[in-house]
Formats: sequence, structure tokens, C-alpha cells
Amino acid sequence: MKLFLIIFIIFLIFFMPIPLKITAYYTTNNYYIKLYNFTIFSNKNKKEIVKEKTPYDKKAKTIFSKYNFKNINYKSLIKKLYNSKFKPFLRISFKLDYSLSDAAKTGFFYGILYQLIPLIYIIINIPFKSTKFKYDINPIFEDNPLLKFETSSIFFFSIANIIYVLFILFKFIIKTREVPPLK
Repeated sequence: MKLFLIIFIIFLIFFMPIPLKITAYYTTNNYYIKLYNFTIFSNKNKKEIVKEKTPYDKKAKTIFSKYNFKNINYKSLIKKLYNSKFKPFLRISFKLDYSLSDAAKTGFFYGILYQLIPLIYIIINIPFKSTKFKYDINPIFEDNPLLKFETSSIFFFSIANIIYVLFILFKFIIKTREVPPLK
């Protein structure tokens, strides 16, 4: 009975989706990124991060030097990811308020932004399966420039989804591995 319970728990861990909520907000004077209401990055608690060289940088360069990323067939990789049934789910909603300090430019840009929405939807659907895609673009016809962007997204992924997508990526990378010339 204990073995059955352990197998059942492992099965749940691998195949139950785990929600991950990310919120981003940007205006001309304020910005933040939150993960489950915990602020990860903000202009209020901005700290200088000094990047120190680690010995892993050399190892990473040698590992990736074995593969030739120029020869990857990106068209077939994108097609394989797009048609995959085992993609993580994504719910995304975003809101954009903007003003370009000229009513004609603001209206023209409004038309361009609405033409880009289907392209963004298709690009998002390559690695994810989008269940909710809500957008709201509000042009503000005022004389002062303004940009306010707010997005909220929830990723539903399981470990099995991640393993399957990584398997597809590694399969295409290994196919492009350089073959040494014959002697």
C-alpha cells in the first residue's frame, strides 16, 4: 500500500500542472516584476549587481562549442513545437495605455499595434498553449507622451511538459552536431 501511495505521489508531481503567476508593470517613472506578489525586480529596491567571473564560463563555452547552431533547421523546430500536444498552458492578459503627444501619430500607432496582436499570439503559441489571451490597448490623445504597460500571466506547467519540450530542443541540437572530417 505504501508503494502504491509513493508511486501515486510521484505520478502527481510529474503530471499535475503547477501554476506560476508573473506580473509586470512599467510606466515612465515606475516599474516592477512580481512572482506570486513577491517583488523580484523594482526601481525602488534597485541594487547594483556585480558579475564575477566563475570557472563555469569556460566549461559552458567548451560545451556549446561542440554544436553548430547555424545549421539548425529552425523551420522544422518551430513546426514541431507549434504542433506539439504536450505544451505548457499559458493565460496572459496585458494592458497598454500610451500617448505620443500628437493625436495623428497616436491614432496611426494604434492601428499598427492592433495589427501586431495576431502575430504576438502566434509567437506565444509556439512554446505554449494559450488558453486565455486578453489584451487591452488604450490610446490617450493628450499632448504629453505617456507609456503604461501592465501584464499578468499564469503558466501552467508540469515536469513532464518541460522534459518533453527539452527533449525536442535537444533532439534538434544533437542533429546539428559537427561531424569531424574523414581522414
